[in-house]
Amino acid sequence: MTRTDLSGKVLGAMALHGFDHGSSMAIQPSTSGSPYVWLAGDWRSLSPGTAPNSHTICRFEYSDGGLLDYNDLGVWEFRIGLSDFLDCPRPSIDPYTNRLLLRYMGTTSPWRLALFDLPAVIYRGISDTTPILAKRALPTNAQLGLSDSDHFQGVTSYGQYAYLSYGGAPADPSDPAKPSYLVRLDMNKTGGSVEEVFRTRAGESLSGREPQGMAIWRSSSGPRLAFGFSSKISGSPDQFRATVFYKSDLTG
Repeated sequence: MTRTDLSGKVLGAMALHGFDHGSSMAIQPSTSGSPYVWLAGDWRSLSPGTAPNSHTICRFEYSDGGLLDYNDLGVWEFRIGLSDFLDCPRPSIDPYTNRLLLRYMGTTSPWRLALFDLPAVIYRGISDTTPILAKRALPTNAQLGLSDSDHFQGVTSYGQYAYLSYGGAPADPSDPAKPSYLVRLDMNKTGGSVEEVFRTRAGESLSGREPQGMAIWRSSSGPRLAFGFSSKISGSPDQFRATVFYKSDLTG
């Protein structure tokens, strides 16, 4: 994990072992100056012959130069006790309302979203007895008007709305960028309802452009919907560049 300033200058880094793919990472500010990081965790196979996956979410305090294993004492684990939870949770935090949004593979639909007050999660965990502000199914790719190759690439929320990123990388970095999309959903609605699907052309000139991550960016001018892309800049070994774009209009 790398910490940078807004110009891309590297300010520090931290090594993490045993955590899951960071397709959604949340930052919880701290008055001490070292924020808490929320990630998916417990990356392992639950039974022989099955693919490994994440089964929990967790938080830990960021430390420049730190090395952290998922089983270390510095990791606070949150097991998912929702009755409709199956696997593969992904956390995000709305810094304006101090709420945690969880995307997960559900038992009652392929993918679901659940919204909680962050303090309730910290003190009570994640279960059916934790007050749930909103819960809904995610629309399928077909309901969103997307193809099966338009993969989920990030999630965040602001107020009553959830935002998701979809897309993929070209087969070869020199190929034209594949389409990528920003999706807005109303957490007060259910099922396949969709507020907006927006094709973004941000960063289409980047080599090997692939959507990676979303967050709500607090700025002096108000909330910004930030979304990132990775781009391959060299091989042997592979090296990638991260580029972040944002929209100030969260509804269009």
